[in-house]
Amino acid sequence: MNNQENNQQIIQFTPNEYSKIRKIIEQFLEKGTSKDKPQLVILTGGVGSGKTTIRRQKYIDGYVNFEFGEIYNVIKKEFGENDPKLTTYTVLICDTILNESIEAKKNIVIEIIGDNKEIIDAIVSKMKDSGYEISIEFIFCDPMEAYKRHLKAVEEDKEYQSVHFTDEATLSFFYRKFGLGEMPSFKS
Repeated sequence: MNNQENNQQIIQFTPNEYSKIRKIIEQFLEKGTSKDKPQLVILTGGVGSGKTTIRRQKYIDGYVNFEFGEIYNVIKKEFGENDPKLTTYTVLICDTILNESIEAKKNIVIEIIGDNKEIIDAIVSKMKDSGYEISIEFIFCDPMEAYKRHLKAVEEDKEYQSVHFTDEATLSFFYRKFGLGEMPSFKS
């Protein structure tokens, strides 16, 4: 049911659906540590440069790993990829993970290609206003090595989603959180 006048949407969940939603949210939140001066770590770099590997090695403990592709894969496993509410679950879960992380001052790590300064600057500014220290790490490797890594990931992990395809979704939740309006195009 939509209330167009107030730009509200009401979605009903069964107790079982709600339980699954909270389970997924907690799975991501529990890894983040709350601090007085929390950190947002932004890993940037090209496809296959090693962002995911570094995130999983260096930031698995003490950080909420807010990576749209991974969150989406967990949701698909829990609800099934043909569930008619899959998009609704995804938006609700991603919004909640990000909102609760920021409210609780939890450390957050994201990975993006990082090719749009305007988008990153807006998010960095809002996160600083929210009390976060920002660390941007550029991950680089030889392009031929990156290409080999990418092909290996696609071959070995059937759920692999390159950040090339998910960083816009990841960043869009920050834009929603802070009411930054329409996100500038990545294609500019």
